[in-house]
Amino acid sequence: MAILIDFHVLAQALLYLFSVACGLVVSIPLGVTTMNMKGCILYLEVEWKNASFFTYDLANQTRAPCNVAIYLSVFAGIMYAFGMAAYYTYAVTRKDPNIGAQMWVVPFTLVNTFITVTFFIAACMISVGFKTFCDSYTKNAGYSRRCKDAEKTNWNFNNPSKKVDASTFYEYVRASEGACWVMFFAWVAQVGLGIARFIRNRRLRSQGMYADSPGEAAASGPGGKRAEDLTNVAAAEPTA
Repeated sequence: MAILIDFHVLAQALLYLFSVACGLVVSIPLGVTTMNMKGCILYLEVEWKNASFFTYDLANQTRAPCNVAIYLSVFAGIMYAFGMAAYYTYAVTRKDPNIGAQMWVVPFTLVNTFITVTFFIAACMISVGFKTFCDSYTKNAGYSRRCKDAEKTNWNFNNPSKKVDASTFYEYVRASEGACWVMFFAWVAQVGLGIARFIRNRRLRSQGMYADSPGEAAASGPGGKRAEDLTNVAAAEPTA
């Protein structure tokens, strides 16, 4: 029985769905942290005045690093990936072994390459920005050397009207950071599959090795010959 599924297309559909899940893990925790902290803590500098008192300025802290990661995850990691997952899933359900050759490869591979690069930048921004914040917090802290302990710190003495909630920032940002790196490698695999499918399609096209689609196979006679070919052979007059 012939295999009627293009496994390259199936693998790419699954990777797009995986990207949607990762995009949710990146955008939601980071967005919640930005709202709870009343600003983006990536690259935030904490200035210790003594062993137990520090100041910070979230009001003038740029939100660009957080916004880049959040918007990229929403528009590329979730919306674009979901649309592509639906498209590729539909292609798989066609059960046509040639469907992968009929779909665009190069345009999507170029778009995916750009998205991969941007996710690498976003992951680096989260990692470096969060490390900068944690280093500034733990550098002169008199009672703690762990960034996680900042969740238990009173952040409202510096700006009581803001009502900053830092109770979950560490776990949330760590989750976003990990998911962003995982998503970057998933998109690397996505680009690799796109390139592999392009090479495969060119090789098979040059060799004329594409299998019949289900409709073509149904129209074929015994031995894989088409009905019109059999008719022509039957109608031919013998020569000997």
